[in-house]
Amino acid sequence: MPAPALDDLLAAAGVDPRTGVQVVAADRLASIPFDPGLPLILLRPTADHAAGELGGPVSSGDSEPATVLAGRHRERGTARLLARLYPGGHPARRILDGSETPVEALTDAALAADDWYVPPLQAVENLGSPHGMAAISARLRAPDGCPWDRKQTHASLRPFVLEEAYETVDAIERGGAADLAEELGDLFLQVVLHAQLAAEEGSFDLIDVYRTLGAKIVRRHPHVFGDVEANSAEQVLRNWETIKARERSDAGREPSAFAGIARALPALPASREIQERASSMGWDWEAIEGVWEKVREELGELHAEGEAAGDEGRDARLHELGDLLFAVVNLARWMKLDPEEALRSANRRWIERYARVEALATSRGLDLAELDLAGKDELWDAVKHGEQD
Repeated sequence: MPAPALDDLLAAAGVDPRTGVQVVAADRLASIPFDPGLPLILLRPTADHAAGELGGPVSSGDSEPATVLAGRHRERGTARLLARLYPGGHPARRILDGSETPVEALTDAALAADDWYVPPLQAVENLGSPHGMAAISARLRAPDGCPWDRKQTHASLRPFVLEEAYETVDAIERGGAADLAEELGDLFLQVVLHAQLAAEEGSFDLIDVYRTLGAKIVRRHPHVFGDVEANSAEQVLRNWETIKARERSDAGREPSAFAGIARALPALPASREIQERASSMGWDWEAIEGVWEKVREELGELHAEGEAAGDEGRDARLHELGDLLFAVVNLARWMKLDPEEALRSANRRWIERYARVEALATSRGLDLAELDLAGKDELWDAVKHGEQD
């Protein structure tokens, strides 16, 4: 039976191509950047295609499709992809006879046997698409949208960017995949909101965000997208800093290698970034023994300044404490450790251990607040010993 002409399919589906339409073979859908916000016509595979010429038959769920679009790595078959991108109950219509089936009830076998039409989603339903969130953000900022969202500015959203970034790091450390996906979404929302504000101002929009990021990553990875060789992570970092310095110079910005380190960056990661940049330019110790000696030297200088009492030597003590912390961050870098992560872990351990001290005091009928330091230390040591056991 010959395949119907495209004009006939469009007419049968009731779609006007002038308003936009997507037409793709069902078994190629996972490799196509289609958007559920537009009408979708799914063609059954041709005999040649089913034989493997264009990537093999529609997956039955037992094997991966021939190609999968980056970002949709979990897809195993067209039916599953449709069920993830469209809400439950959304119809799919068999073009031959007009019969409808909920998207979640479709099978790859049914998609391979007939041509299908899937109606487009409204923005608030198009949740699996990058365009959906942008449309939702615009709706929130509309004159009849959300009063809170309409009041926001780039400046007012600053604390939320930091908050969502920290919550994302927390989700990474807790190791929960669902939590991490949710927090990454919250972080991405901040990007979308700032792009929406800028679009309203006429300064930039999400296209500029995507394009600027993509161009920068390609430009800074000439060993991947060009003909530069880089056989180690260290060489990649050196190339990265060289390219960034050239970019700053070309843009007429401050030529310093340390320009661009965000002033709002917390001190520990900022210190690590400074020292990594310095190392990439050859300003580094020859061996870790030199770093250990520097830590001991700075600790001694802080101890000497600490002999002074009151506020008289505060500035000197602050200076020496900063030098010590800077040296410790450098030691962490040499040991391939993240000082921010190490300190967060220490904070968390202390809080968790104190909670166990409180529980132990309660179990012994003791009022922790009334205990002297020796009594508190006894409970602390008991808890710490229990952890080691």
